[in-house]
Amino acid sequence: MVQILYQDLSNSDSNYYYIGIPKDWSGASDNEVTVIVDDVCVIVPQTIAGATGELIVLRLLEAMMAGEIIDAGDIQKAIEHIL
Repeated sequence: MVQILYQDLSNSDSNYYYIGIPKDWSGASDNEVTVIVDDVCVIVPQTIAGATGELIVLRLLEAMMAGEIIDAGDIQKAIEHIL
């Protein structure tokens, strides 16, 4: 399930921004996640954190394509640069 949420970052304290995650998100049942913050923020539920990296990458790319952030051509170009 891909859900696109648009939020402002007004919910914050002096150190962090707080973003909403839908309660029906399948990863929420873990009650524990890994949050990776760089140019993008990735939230990984513990149930797949130990999986091979391929699963995480494929789910991330699928969500980014569904959110119209990237398209298949962007992915192909990125892979060509890596290889």
